[in-house]
Amino acid sequence: MLLLCLGSRLSWLPNVISICGSAVASSKAPRVLVPLYEHFAPIWGSPPHEGFIDLYSKWGEGGWGMILTGNVQVDKRHMSIGRDLLIPDEITPATLAPWHRLADTIHYGSSVPPLSDTDTKRSGGPSDRPLALLQLSHSGRQSMNVYSGRKPFEPPLAPSAIRVGAAHAATDGWLSRMLHQLMMQVPREMTFDDIKYAVSEFVRGAQVAAQSGFDGVQVHAAHGYLVSQFISPKSNIRTDEYSADRDPLHFLRDIVQAIRAPGVVPADFVVGVKLNSADYARDTSQPQENRALNHVREIGSWGLVDYIEVSGGDYEDPQFIDTVENFKSARQVIFESFASQSMEILEKTSNPASRPPPLVCLTGGLSTLPKLTSVLCHSHAHLLGLGRLSILHPHLPSELRTALDAHAAGNFSSFLLAPPPALDPSGLGVPSVHALSARGVERLLCYLLTLLWTLVPARMPRIIGASASVGWYNIMLRRIAAGEDIDYTIGTIGATVRFYLGPTPYSPRDCEGRGGRTWWILAGLVGVAIGVGLGQVV
Repeated sequence: MLLLCLGSRLSWLPNVISICGSAVASSKAPRVLVPLYEHFAPIWGSPPHEGFIDLYSKWGEGGWGMILTGNVQVDKRHMSIGRDLLIPDEITPATLAPWHRLADTIHYGSSVPPLSDTDTKRSGGPSDRPLALLQLSHSGRQSMNVYSGRKPFEPPLAPSAIRVGAAHAATDGWLSRMLHQLMMQVPREMTFDDIKYAVSEFVRGAQVAAQSGFDGVQVHAAHGYLVSQFISPKSNIRTDEYSADRDPLHFLRDIVQAIRAPGVVPADFVVGVKLNSADYARDTSQPQENRALNHVREIGSWGLVDYIEVSGGDYEDPQFIDTVENFKSARQVIFESFASQSMEILEKTSNPASRPPPLVCLTGGLSTLPKLTSVLCHSHAHLLGLGRLSILHPHLPSELRTALDAHAAGNFSSFLLAPPPALDPSGLGVPSVHALSARGVERLLCYLLTLLWTLVPARMPRIIGASASVGWYNIMLRRIAAGEDIDYTIGTIGATVRFYLGPTPYSPRDCEGRGGRTWWILAGLVGVAIGVGLGQVV
């Protein structure tokens, strides 16, 4: 996630925004690069390797105010769909070394820190460098069979024994139900010991971040992952002290308090929380806005959290990976008003530590300069979280600064006045100049694939359909890391196939080949299982 700040020349921005004592100059402070799913690691996770270094070096040079990594899993047995960064079991100089490299890359645009203030293009002091944060996550029930790191068909842990997909089992098609039964196991309800251990895993993640030079962490309490599962009544039907009705923030509070415990992390260590606006509805038509805002008020009262990012959706209702227009529901109404109301509430909330109230970061739909400025001008958020725009424009803050300088000098600049080009709605991509090129042949094969799909009497599972654009942006991340340009001739269909079935990209040198082969073997086994299922129905 990238934090975007628009510059001190705009009178409506403060001179300095301070996050947990870490000052970020106003020329960058409102700009946040939000977590993006890199999908770069070997199948069962790894520490940062050259692919991550290449990717984050591009953003580290871009003038961002704060850069967050994608999912960093704290539990090696609860990966999401594989290929995530993974917190080590033990903290040693050797296990911290790759994390040090990533932190330096984010801070300086290079894994080699400058020897002095004059030998690097990022030559300013700490306030001129982006804050570097790890996003800590535990997938809970949203960890896929086999790819999760567990034995095949071993159940994951969750607040309650409710399988992903159960909320829509009666209305989803047979293919969706079959895939959920194959890939998502009925979880085992967590015991108190399981909960305590999960909390300790988040603490270990925060310690890895602090000891390797990161400025803070974000606890992922959104998108249906474990913390979100405790908050949401659709995945938590417990009746004890961790009940979603009695104390839905209990698990999150345990994590944040443990991270803030004396001696765990430095006093100026940033702790953020990513909340899920979609968790505040028991169904798609009954939003519970007061409940959502009460949770914001409670988090602010702890005096432990520095900022709250507003997001929405999960694997069952994936608003967080598709456009606002496609999910204009009662839940989305909460998402659109949640941030601005949260700001008002937090400004009036006191806490025992007398800390500044948490800042609010708004993520989603910020695709043009008018939208960015409107959010800040109307005080709808303190921070602007940019994801997809940071892929299309890795140096966006620097480009915005240039455009604003031109405007101040009386020269018109059209940069970011209009949204980026829309992806080809057919899913095939922009036609290649040469029909017989590799891209042209791929486009033809994807077209034939769409024709074959029309013969299958099944509805596309919602997570696969909604993630088509995610796959495209993920492939663009790979191109950025490789120093290549954005390619609109790649369609969402071809990108999705690469995303789910392609070999491991940028695997570490000691895993080269092995990660890719393992992924292909597992993908083939899943394909066989799906094929057998199709054969029983078609």
